[in-house]
Amino acid sequence: MAKDTKESLRSLNIYQIFLRQHTEAGTFLSLIKDLPRIKTLGMDYIYLLPIHPIGKENRKGSIGSPYSISDYRAVNPDFGTEADFVTLIKKANQEGLKVMIDVVFNHTSHDALLLKEHPEWYFRKNGKLAGKVGDWWDITDLDFSHRGLWDYLIETLVKWAKLGVDGFRCDVAPMVPQAFWLEARAEVKKVNPNVIWLSETVHGEFLKYIRDSGFDAMSDSETFEAFDICYD
Repeated sequence: MAKDTKESLRSLNIYQIFLRQHTEAGTFLSLIKDLPRIKTLGMDYIYLLPIHPIGKENRKGSIGSPYSISDYRAVNPDFGTEADFVTLIKKANQEGLKVMIDVVFNHTSHDALLLKEHPEWYFRKNGKLAGKVGDWWDITDLDFSHRGLWDYLIETLVKWAKLGVDGFRCDVAPMVPQAFWLEARAEVKKVNPNVIWLSETVHGEFLKYIRDSGFDAMSDSETFEAFDICYD
C-alpha cells in the first residue's frame, strides 16, 4: 500500500454501479432514491463506472463502451448535468456514503476532445494512432512521455476532487507510469486528503504480453506503492 494509506481501509465496503443499467432512467438523480438501500447493506462508498461522454467513432455497439471516453472533464449528458452529479454526491454524503468515480487515463476514444486539441499526446505506431492491446479497437492510447499530458490529467483529477469526489478507481493503472500516479496522488491530496485510490491491476499473463510487446507496465507490487487498494 502507499505510504500514507490508512489501515482502516481494510474493512472498506464499496458498491459498484453501472449507472445506465442501475435504474430505468439511468441518471444521476434517479440513483438518489436507491442510496438508503445501498447504505443499509453496510456500504461506505458507491463506485460509479465512467460518468463521461462516450466516443462515437469506432464505437462498440449502438451505445458504446463507457471506457471509450471523449471528454474527461464532462459528464455523459445521458446521465444528466454536472450539477446533477454534484447533487448526487451531496445526497450520498447525507446518507453516509462517499462517491468514487472511474479514471481511464490509459486511452481515450478516437474522437476525444483531447485528441483534437493535443494530437501530439497520443501513442503512435508507424506514424498512426494505435493502442497497445489489439482487440481494444474502440480506443487509442495516450503517450505519457509528454509533460503537458501529465499536467492536464492531474488538473482533471483535481477538478473532480473539488466537486466532492472522494475516491478514484483507476482503470488498467499498471499501463500508466507509477511516477504519474504518485504525483497525481500528491496533488489531489492538497485538495482532499481523504481521497482513496483503487487500482485495477492485471494478470501476470497480460503483464508479460505487454512487456513482451516492448511496452512498460507495472507489477502488482509496483502498483501497490502508489495506491491504497489493488485488485484484478
